[in-house]
Amino acid sequence: MKITKILSAASAAAVCAAALAASASATLTTVDSTGKFSSGTGSWMPVVYSDGTFDSDSKDVNDYGIDCTKIASVSVTFTPAEPEWWEGEVGGALVLSSKSADDSTHNWNGKEFWGVVDEDLELATIDESKPLQAVKTGDLEYTITMTVDDTNCVVENYSLVQIAFQEWSAGMTDLTVLGMTAYDASGNVLLAWDANGNVTANAAEGTSAPADDTAASTDDTTASTDDTTTTTTPDKTSPETGVEGVAAVAGIAVVAAGAVALSRKRK
Repeated sequence: MKITKILSAASAAAVCAAALAASASATLTTVDSTGKFSSGTGSWMPVVYSDGTFDSDSKDVNDYGIDCTKIASVSVTFTPAEPEWWEGEVGGALVLSSKSADDSTHNWNGKEFWGVVDEDLELATIDESKPLQAVKTGDLEYTITMTVDDTNCVVENYSLVQIAFQEWSAGMTDLTVLGMTAYDASGNVLLAWDANGNVTANAAEGTSAPADDTAASTDDTTASTDDTTTTTTPDKTSPETGVEGVAAVAGIAVVAAGAVALSRKRK
């Protein structure tokens, strides 16, 4: 490896460490945010339903007309923003969060993922102990699917429902979310969003895509139903939670892994 590339890698590692000190998360590619959708540091999040009871200063009253308790699985597809720096070092959680005026037990409950497998790029960074596993679904495209269970289902009489893709790592490249989809138990699309958070399918309006027979069970073979493997993912901005400690631990591991990755010769 040339000395210039070594120095460049070392500098990049220092930047990563500095970024970790300032924030426990990498940055997802930011798109225009609204009261129904937000993206930015560490989180890409549509507001599925809001009656204005919670966070009215930042979230619009919103109702797409679907029964949110019917959400049985959620998938998100992402790609590295800078493919030339992609080493598969990515981790975080997929979160289905809901609460009502008298029930916040499902507020920011999510399941973790780490890494990818991409044989074409000779990447195998996946942590199979995590509840969710990324699956390669295209060239530099990866999809994570989360099955909804008792730990993260939408509460009855909900006032606020949000779905968040959270990225906690401090890898060498940011991520771009290409889309997110919520399915019912039969694999029918309830709601889908594009890369900019715009709704592209809504079952209540008859614009839903055809049923996906695998959507509701994609992670069944990889995600444990044991409660000990289900991770509660707190809101990074919520005073009720303390994500900084969790994310910092994940981030430290990523920096260590990144130091090794930076020493690898790129093709």
